[in-house]
Amino acid sequence: MKKIICIVLAVCLLFSALPLAFAQEGITVDGTWTILIPASPTSYESFAADKLKTVLTEVFGTEIAVVASAAEHYIAVGAASAADVSGVAVNGYRIKAIDGNIHINGTGVRGLQAGAYRFLEEFCGRKVYTSKITVLPTAESIAVPADTDIVYEPFFEYTDTDWRSPRDWEYSMANGLNGGPYRALPAEMGGSVNYLGGFCHTMCGLCETESFKDSHPEYLALHDGERTTDQPCLTNPDVLEIAKRNVLAIAAAHHDPNASVQIISVTQNDNYNYCECERCKAFEEAHGGVQSATMIHFVNQIADAVKEAGYDNIAIDTFAYQYTRKAPTGIAPRDNVIVRLCTIECCFAHALDDPFCAQNADLMKDLSDWSKICGRIYVWDYTTNYAHTCTVFPDFGVIRRNIQVFYENNVRGVYEEGNYYIDSCDTEFGELRAYMIAKCLQDPYCDIDSEIDGFLEAYYGPGWKNIRAALDMYTEYAGNKDGHLQIYFGSKDSMQLTDRQVAQIDRYWKNAKAAAETEEQLANIKRSEISWRFWKANLRKGEYSLANPKRYDEKQKLFNDIVASGASTISEGGYNDYQDCICVKYAPPDEWNDYEADEQGARTRLFFGKLLERFMPLLTALGFYYMIAKAVNNSDC
Repeated sequence: MKKIICIVLAVCLLFSALPLAFAQEGITVDGTWTILIPASPTSYESFAADKLKTVLTEVFGTEIAVVASAAEHYIAVGAASAADVSGVAVNGYRIKAIDGNIHINGTGVRGLQAGAYRFLEEFCGRKVYTSKITVLPTAESIAVPADTDIVYEPFFEYTDTDWRSPRDWEYSMANGLNGGPYRALPAEMGGSVNYLGGFCHTMCGLCETESFKDSHPEYLALHDGERTTDQPCLTNPDVLEIAKRNVLAIAAAHHDPNASVQIISVTQNDNYNYCECERCKAFEEAHGGVQSATMIHFVNQIADAVKEAGYDNIAIDTFAYQYTRKAPTGIAPRDNVIVRLCTIECCFAHALDDPFCAQNADLMKDLSDWSKICGRIYVWDYTTNYAHTCTVFPDFGVIRRNIQVFYENNVRGVYEEGNYYIDSCDTEFGELRAYMIAKCLQDPYCDIDSEIDGFLEAYYGPGWKNIRAALDMYTEYAGNKDGHLQIYFGSKDSMQLTDRQVAQIDRYWKNAKAAAETEEQLANIKRSEISWRFWKANLRKGEYSLANPKRYDEKQKLFNDIVASGASTISEGGYNDYQDCICVKYAPPDEWNDYEADEQGARTRLFFGKLLERFMPLLTALGFYYMIAKAVNNSDC
């Protein structure tokens, strides 16, 4: 009897839930809907409404109206919405379906705008892959689940990368980038998190070391027994007062009381000439024996002066970089001090939290030590090869995990430095890597594989799966013979691939080019393929094999294509150097910067290269071997 009663009750419950189930099927949004805003909207509300109006008009092909009053079929924005954001973190948002309508609200200076962009991506399928490529499907209507309640809180207060597309306002808004050095977002977009007065390596300028080299040499760092303008003495009280004065002048000139946060960089110059005077050494010995001790002591006093002056939303930024990377003891950064930890020594074939990678284990120890004494850690991370920018830098497998590591260790801001000189050298995967970084900073736990696939299809066209296969192989075989990868490695240490694997990747690139439907897709494929050709030329693989009599012509083609791509450099700071190389056909591309036209070494290499090239056609047996090897490697067996 009990069993029968249970069955009857279950059936009754099922039927009573049916109306609710049908009610939850979804809300249909179409061209008859309106955007509801307050009667006197803020600039944030007007911007969000206009963005929704513009994109939805494009989706439906019907003009969407923005109104201050509506009874139904509306998307309510900002104060016009009923979405409660009282518990949402600053610059977060909420998208909620209420009584058949949609409500979008946000906090801080950019939460509402971010919510509008999220709605367009989530429910309209809008993807801003580059500053020139936006995917937006058109439709008669879109479906929004009736139980929609999306709450987003930023993972980081500061998100930045350089490359090319991230400098674009629309790209940055769609993909969650807010850092100031590479974008100056207008106020209605929420503005940028700006560095005031300089982004990095500001110390000598703030302390005016060059001005005092003759009159006050004691203001300068004493390094290896000599005074140098490369760094100041951080324990000299007069130097501190000079720096305070200059920092406060920067704050007075550029302070924005409405900004969520502004930053002033007080960071060491890019060298190892730190002060070794008795006073500095004694302070450091008393605080763990590390140079960061004098740096934090110096910066703390500047931060105190900034707070005392009433600049509550200005933070002072300093580095944990190279000689200051290790945390001190017995002293802690003030709450308005940012410590920016730099990963320059790390391996980028392994995730930072890989316990079996000693280089990264050291960094994680430093991150842990800083997190115990500092509540505002930022990270300066690296995502390209600065010495050999044209070659493949196969870090694709660690980008997301590393950003997750930052978040999980209470990092509050991330700058992913990449090829900031991309306009002078765009021959790899700059746009892809920039997009991956942006999406992971926006959400470190996003489905990055899906994001990569979507980007590849939009950017490279129908043959994108071939490029995905090549990227997967790059990632699998990344690093030197020990499996490590650093940002200054030559091509031979960036990947380890057999001749058979090289031939397979060659087929992927060939197939991708053959499938391209537009000139733009083909140009994108060829541009990225340069990095693959550059790697092969350094390793004497594929068409650059010693067994190929035409390898010299192939290398000349590679050089010509790099020049034609607009590249004026193939490394950081090496502008035009490679174009002066007179022996490009005979030297590895990694060495093109090293052979100036008037150098004896270049002339010698040119002479012997020409001699070998002249006799190469006589080595028919070797040429025959190359053709056989090529046929075997390209076979399906």
